[in-house]
Amino acid sequence: MFGEREFAWDKAIYFPAGLKGFPDHNVFALASFPGDGATPFILMQCLTEPELAFIVAPYNLESGTIRPEHLEQAFNIHGIKKNDGAVLLIVTLHKPEDSDVVMSLNLRAPIIIDTSRQAAYQHHLPEAGGYSFHHVLN
Repeated sequence: MFGEREFAWDKAIYFPAGLKGFPDHNVFALASFPGDGATPFILMQCLTEPELAFIVAPYNLESGTIRPEHLEQAFNIHGIKKNDGAVLLIVTLHKPEDSDVVMSLNLRAPIIIDTSRQAAYQHHLPEAGGYSFHHVLN
C-alpha cells in the first residue's frame, strides 16, 4: 500500500488488545513516509498482516485539544508514567461526493503508548469530553 519497507521486530509496538475492529492484530511498527520528512504523519504498519496499515499523527501533549486530565487518566489506567507516555491519533481520509478529500483525526479513541515498554492501547476517552471520531483538519 505504501511501498515495500523493512521493519525491526525489536522496535515494534505491542497492542495487548489490538485496535478497535482489529483485535487479533497486535504488533505494529512506525515509519516515516518517504520524502523530505516535512509531513507530520507517520505510517503505522501491522507486522503480521502486511495489508493492514494506518496513517497516524503524533499528538502534542501541550496543545490542549484533549484535556490533560483525560490523558492523565488514560495513562494511569494503562500504568504509563507521564514521562513515558506518547499519543498518536488515527487519521482518516474521506472523499465526499462532489467534494475534495477531507482529512480527519480520531480524537475520541487515541492510541496511548508506553514508550518504555513499547506497549500501546487504543483508549476511548469520555463522551463528556466532546471528542469527535472525525475531527476535521483544515
